[in-house]
Amino acid sequence: MPESRCLQGIWSSPWIFIFAAAGSAIGLGNIWKFPYMLGANGGGAFLLIYCLCLVVVGLPMLMAEVALGRTVRSNPVDTVNDLAERHVVPKYWVAVPYLAGVTGLLILTFYSVIAGWAFAYSRRAVTGALENLDKVQSEALFQDFLQAPVEMIFWHTLFMVMVVLVVGQAVTRGLSSVVKLLLPALIFLLLLLAGYALVVGASSEAISFLLRFDWDQVTFEVALSAIGHALFSLGVGLGAMFSYGAYMSKRMSIAKACTIVVGLDLLVSILSALIIFPLTFAFGIDVDSGPSLPFVTLPIIFDLLPAGQVIGLVFFALLALAALTSAIALMELFVSWLHERFYVGRLKASFIIGLVIWFCGIAIVLSFSHWDAKIAFGLNLFELVDNVTSLIMLPVAAIALSVLVAWVVPEPMLKNEMIAKNPSHFRWWYTTLKYVSIPAAVLITVAGWIGV
Repeated sequence: MPESRCLQGIWSSPWIFIFAAAGSAIGLGNIWKFPYMLGANGGGAFLLIYCLCLVVVGLPMLMAEVALGRTVRSNPVDTVNDLAERHVVPKYWVAVPYLAGVTGLLILTFYSVIAGWAFAYSRRAVTGALENLDKVQSEALFQDFLQAPVEMIFWHTLFMVMVVLVVGQAVTRGLSSVVKLLLPALIFLLLLLAGYALVVGASSEAISFLLRFDWDQVTFEVALSAIGHALFSLGVGLGAMFSYGAYMSKRMSIAKACTIVVGLDLLVSILSALIIFPLTFAFGIDVDSGPSLPFVTLPIIFDLLPAGQVIGLVFFALLALAALTSAIALMELFVSWLHERFYVGRLKASFIIGLVIWFCGIAIVLSFSHWDAKIAFGLNLFELVDNVTSLIMLPVAAIALSVLVAWVVPEPMLKNEMIAKNPSHFRWWYTTLKYVSIPAAVLITVAGWIGV
């Protein structure tokens, strides 16, 4: 590959890569989506299946994506193109990184809108608009917000401007500066809030709910939700880890770094649950409140707590910060591709991609009010994009990338990437990816599609 098309720069330390990758993984999926999925799918049963999916499916697939990115040190599209030109892989495999990139951009069209909700509720916490609310008033406040497209577009726009400005910088410069500050701050604040919730809330009931395992809750639908969320949460199949792997030093152990990333991702998810469930149980709130849980239920609870408005502000600020670190990664694939293939400056490339996402996000905003028509399968635009990306495109892209690594890329090339310094660790990863991760992902995904 011509040198001008290769990525410039290497992560300055293993921890910067870990922070960047964990920042990509940790987002709304952990703090917003994981708790309500946990509540809707039986607590401990979902948590156990989710942890298994992270270890035997998510981790090996994450390592595969990072390793593939480090082979050529370019964006995902050009990496597969280069391997095809060298007759390492068939040419048609280049469709896979395109699928991954498109999936990430589609997710970002609604992800940025939800992130805007967090910004809007942070402002409401500051102005006192979340004080003295009962359930009816909190629900009415949220519904009024969804029916205010101008305000939603404003916050959606603000969020996308922030993402464009960060992605427009060199990854090893702009992103490094952001994640070094945001990720430690995010985890620190989560620890404080979780400790507070466990002290003032119904901690024993919450922990019992998280540890209680009910076999009746173990279904293919729950397993599909768990594996889909594991891939969504880790960002596997979106091309982000592929791109970040291209900046990874050859001296870094992929196995060690990715294991830490998965551990941090799980830690944030569990901390989020330990913030929400002790409070919902303490105040008799239904844990199966769905996506509105943080925006309808929690403001009521925060108002009943000492310094509740401050706690609410910190929580919604956390949502916004987590969304920012993930959104940066979702844009990286196509920004780096435009930058390297067509020699477009990163800021200009980021602006072009960001503008497309911004326009699509407006349609998502309107789907909550003016365009709330059922487009297909009884779903509006937001619901359709969410379901298609998380239940179809994301698993397919993740499986395809893993198949490419496990069954098409030569094994010696992967060994040269030092995926694990211990040969037995490499063998565990390679065998698990081939014979456990990929078959499990295919089985659960297909079973979920056909409703087994």
